[in-house]
Amino acid sequence: MVGTNLNEQDARLKFVRHLDLRYDLPTYKTADEWQRRAELLRLQVQIACGLFPMLPKTPLNPRRIVCYEDEDFVVERVVLETFPNFYLTGNLYRPKKGKPPYPAVLHPHGHVPQPEGRLYERERIRAMAMAKIGFVVFAYDMVGYGDQFQVVHRAPETSHEHLWAISKGGVQTWNSVRALDFLLGLPEVDKKRVGCCGSSGGGTQTFFLAAVDDRLVLAVPTKMVSAHMQGGCICENPPLLRVDTCNPEIVALFAPKPLLLISDDGDWTRETPKYEFPFVQSVYRLLNAEDRCANAHFSEGHDFARGSREAYYNWAIRWQKNKGKPLGEPVKEPAMQLPDVQRFRVWGDDLPKPHNAVTWNALVNWLKTQARETIEQMRPNDKNSLKRFQRLMRSALQVTLAVSVPASEHLIVQQGERKTVNGLTMQQIWLGRKNIGDRIPAVQISPTERKTKEAVLLVSEKGAAMEVWNDEREIAKLAKQLTKRFEVLAIDAFRTGMALGERKTDVQFFFTYNRTDDAERVQDILTATAYLRQRFNRIHLVGIGTAGLWVLLAAPMAGVEGKVIVDAAQFDANDDDEFVKRLFVPCLRRIGDLKTAITLIAPRPLLIHNSRPNFPRNWAESAYKAVNALQKLSLREKPMDFEQLAEWLTKPVK
Repeated sequence: MVGTNLNEQDARLKFVRHLDLRYDLPTYKTADEWQRRAELLRLQVQIACGLFPMLPKTPLNPRRIVCYEDEDFVVERVVLETFPNFYLTGNLYRPKKGKPPYPAVLHPHGHVPQPEGRLYERERIRAMAMAKIGFVVFAYDMVGYGDQFQVVHRAPETSHEHLWAISKGGVQTWNSVRALDFLLGLPEVDKKRVGCCGSSGGGTQTFFLAAVDDRLVLAVPTKMVSAHMQGGCICENPPLLRVDTCNPEIVALFAPKPLLLISDDGDWTRETPKYEFPFVQSVYRLLNAEDRCANAHFSEGHDFARGSREAYYNWAIRWQKNKGKPLGEPVKEPAMQLPDVQRFRVWGDDLPKPHNAVTWNALVNWLKTQARETIEQMRPNDKNSLKRFQRLMRSALQVTLAVSVPASEHLIVQQGERKTVNGLTMQQIWLGRKNIGDRIPAVQISPTERKTKEAVLLVSEKGAAMEVWNDEREIAKLAKQLTKRFEVLAIDAFRTGMALGERKTDVQFFFTYNRTDDAERVQDILTATAYLRQRFNRIHLVGIGTAGLWVLLAAPMAGVEGKVIVDAAQFDANDDDEFVKRLFVPCLRRIGDLKTAITLIAPRPLLIHNSRPNFPRNWAESAYKAVNALQKLSLREKPMDFEQLAEWLTKPVK
């Protein structure tokens, strides 16, 4: 393997997804195929936005003060406490005519000039128009816009925050969920007729909410949904969100409920009528709901101008007032005169800014604490709770890592040099997946005179394939020892060994669109496992050095029987710095990180060695005790040598 240049062959080193890439849209042939995809995609959005597992809903403590009234509607200044001492500001527009309960809509705004936010002229016009038409409207601020003063909207986020799925986009999505809670709690609102509409960045907020909250009955994302521009603000790009997907597919999650895409010749939605909308429409067609999906296209520029607003009014009236029946005559925007904007501002002498308002850093710490407590409350303590945890969290771990076990027909296997050394046959191979371009260096070691139905997948942080082929280090000794009973496949996971190479990462919001190195390494383990499954009945996984952590994360998804050996590599499982430096996967800590992985492996035989005292052994013991399988669990703080590892692998489990 020495001298083989693999760096140029692995497409993952060079191909980078980003917000301005033109994405091919998938084709779904059946409703079942789409529903399977939608289930995982919805979970991906929830995890990316920090909403899985769900946060506790603390009291909203709404404060409302009437600030304007005319013959048609009343406007209130509103403050909601979406997290303790964290405030969402907005205006509530209530119609005076007609008979309650009224249909209602949420109005998130886009990146209009600061500090106007929801008070931008076009935003006030559409809110007043909808109130005149007979809708209750709640218009609310983005974080750091308008009267929301606790966050700097475009302030950089940190990797430490992303570990816990904490982001501006996630907080804004939670604000939308709580704004919906507020609307649904109003006695004059019809709980079955609440929609959402926003333009540009408000369009992004609209389809984020539509993806995570099934209480919404109508969505109108305006001048935003594109396959070649996904949103350029930090609030539109939580990490993980668009790995292997893009906005049109996320929008399609709203099917089969009424959805209107408003697009324009003057921005990135110019191709919506012929590209993005036909894709979304195809999903609605699979669900026999084609009439509930429409596109209104304009030439007004990137603004929520009058033509676009009227398209929105008519769509909302049709589906929220007219039970889906087309209107006889289009409704025009009512004439109006805008009151002084200062009357609508939330804070004043009668409603001063709260002295206890938390900072962004304080909110981050609160969210981390809640996440820890939520996961701890989920720790299984009996057989049934273990089953529930595994059923719920296996998909969560898979989605967070963005990995899967490829089907055998999707594998690509290419052979290289072959040699025989001391009765062992060593075959170089390269593994990959169709249409991906990945190239995983591997060495398959087989006894020349004996066949076996069991195999060991060997991974090391330095590159096991390179070390075995070159007869280096303890890895080569371990491989030779294991071949006394097993066939061995040693691989160089992504950017290790002969797969080492520089990766192109110089794009904005890289981790919103791309897997981390560590997630790619977990995928390589699963790809190699899929290759071994074609030939062996039982497959054991062994990770040396930090690769033990990759194996720990991969094992729950591998879908094979066999033992698992994890070198914990003295990893400090309570230290965010350790995760950032040695095992960086956004959102991983939010779903329970290593605790969840260990619990998902039970009751397979598991050996964890070279661990710190704070490694989550209590979770391991709880999981294995829950199924009376403690004899299959071995936890050791001291590192084990290759002879001890080989002995544990070959020794039968009682």
